[in-house]
Formats: sequence, structure tokens, C-alpha cells
Amino acid sequence: PAARIFPSDEDRVTASLFPTESIVLHPGSGSETKNWPIEHWIELGNHLVASGRQLLIVAGEADTARVVKLKSIWREQPARFAENLPLPHLAALLEARTFVGHDSGISHIAAAVGARCILLFGSTDPAVWAPANRSVTVLQAPEGQLARLEVETVFAATS
Repeated sequence: PAARIFPSDEDRVTASLFPTESIVLHPGSGSETKNWPIEHWIELGNHLVASGRQLLIVAGEADTARVVKLKSIWREQPARFAENLPLPHLAALLEARTFVGHDSGISHIAAAVGARCILLFGSTDPAVWAPANRSVTVLQAPEGQLARLEVETVFAATS
């Protein structure tokens, strides 16, 4: 059975501080080997902005270097950053949004609150590690190599 999380009204107050029409990106994970190249994230974000989407980047302590780079590149873009939020607030923020992320705990939270999830998997087996929620789409990298997962494939999945 798929996990479900039900954020409290109090947790939703924090979520209300961020634009609801944003697409949420989580460009990190607990392991660098599970991360899509940062250049791909930049290209995806640029495509999303060019198509009229606003970006909301969520990140934790393990994602600092990636976030610093994205902040410097997307200074002039419609991009907001939500960093180091307590997990209940993050869950409320992810609720009922479109989320793009890796094989990570944050992806499981997004799926459990009903986000439409596009999850990028490399060498780990999504049959074992992907959330079982209905709203999850897994994009498996060719031959398990995340660098070979095309930006256009991920962008198309967000439509």
C-alpha cells in the first residue's frame, strides 16, 4: 500500500507563503550518485520558465552546493527557494503540486501528500525504491546512468 501524509492546517500556513502555481524541483538527494547532473537541472528550469512556469526549488543541508549554483544562475528568473524547512512544513508545501526529484526521501514525502511526481532514477531499482502512490511517474535513466536521461524527456513529463 502507498503511504499517505495529511499535513495540518498549521503546516499549511508555511506552504501558503509560496506561489501555488509553481512547479517544485528538488535537485538533490542524500547521495551524489543518485543526482541528475546540475547542468540538466539548469536546462530543465530554463525550459520550464520559457514555457511560462514558475519554479520552486526545495532543498536541505545536503543540497547546499547545488542550490548556490542555481541561485546564482536563476537570479533574474521566477524562481523561489525553500530551504531547510521542517519536514511537516515541507510536506504541506508539496501537497497537490507537480514535483520533480530523484530517488530520495523528499520524493516519498511528495508522493505521500498527493503531489504529481516525476521521479528520476539511475542505478537504483524503482520497483523496490519508488513510492507506490498513483501520482508517481518514474523516468529510468538509460543503462542506469542519470547523465543519459534527456532533459527533453523530463520536460515532456511535466506537461
